[in-house]
Amino acid sequence: MTTVIELWRQALLEREEDAAVLTDPANIYYASGFYSDPHERLLMLMIFQKGEPVLVCPEMEKSLVINSGWQGGIVTYRDSEDPWDSVKKMFHKQLPNPFRIAVEKAHLSVTRFEKLQLIYPGVRYTDFERVVVESRQVKSREELTHIQQAVDIAEQALKAVAAGLQEGVTERQVVHQLEDAMKRAGADGAAFDTIVLFGEKSAYPHGVPSENPLQKGDLILVDLGARYGRFCSDITRTWVFGGADETSQQRLNLVSQAKAAAIKACRHGGRIGDVDKAARDVLTKAGHGDHFITRVGHGMGMDVHEAPSIHGNNDDLLEAGMVLTIEPGVYIEGWGGIRLEDDVVVGEHGGKIMNRLETLLDM
Repeated sequence: MTTVIELWRQALLEREEDAAVLTDPANIYYASGFYSDPHERLLMLMIFQKGEPVLVCPEMEKSLVINSGWQGGIVTYRDSEDPWDSVKKMFHKQLPNPFRIAVEKAHLSVTRFEKLQLIYPGVRYTDFERVVVESRQVKSREELTHIQQAVDIAEQALKAVAAGLQEGVTERQVVHQLEDAMKRAGADGAAFDTIVLFGEKSAYPHGVPSENPLQKGDLILVDLGARYGRFCSDITRTWVFGGADETSQQRLNLVSQAKAAAIKACRHGGRIGDVDKAARDVLTKAGHGDHFITRVGHGMGMDVHEAPSIHGNNDDLLEAGMVLTIEPGVYIEGWGGIRLEDDVVVGEHGGKIMNRLETLLDM
């Protein structure tokens, strides 16, 4: 059985929970080695304090589960069947009288939770999220290798596409170019919907790309990430098409300084909230505190957004081997926005930047 399942089984024992029911495909993959996007179908991993773990999946995926190396039990169902009938039989056989069952409250739908309640109406349901988060936060050497590859692919695509930009190209056209370039460089796909924003639209952190054409003097904000081997990257660069004027260059330099200050604070044992504070202090001192309207970053790995959330009120401590995005920004409606984002590994004395592409681009 995998090390992860043994760790989670030990957590069940310590927390006095009889079983854990996992429904997030990324967490199921992390524990079992099997990944599937089930769409509307039921995919579930059940880990018991005592007894063999069981994976529930559509019958058409049984061979894929076996080939993934999964050593536990398998319960399958056809599309014409109600999977909860099989789940109920298996549960009552393996766990006749449970007292507590842990679930992923942030992921489990209300409909599926109600199905569980029908199987065990008197059971107390607890949240297993903290156990899963703590397991996934510190990355292994293999995971870091995959993330580094995802970073390199995204940067390769950004550099190639940015060098060929011409006046009149639209935001949506650049999105398509970037995502095609990532696939050609070896990505399994984009880690999230690529963001490309020109001019004043760059003032919106999650603006939607449109047919807005590129003009000389426009700010260009590109936020992209590649997915490689089930792991993600997340990178943002901002530059000025045709060269920055004095105001733009000053703000680019300022955001770059804020990013550097936050990365320096990414050290083992440090308070997570202090990473946000390090960047925010730089921007506030320069008069742009009110223009930094987001947190400074988040964890990243199999999901592009993972714990921890790096905001000023987070009192949790950093651990060496965590991977974080550090992405301070200045967003000014009517002018535009600047965001600079690196992927960073928490180290003993500060963050190690995974990016190789320079922060301040001149293209």
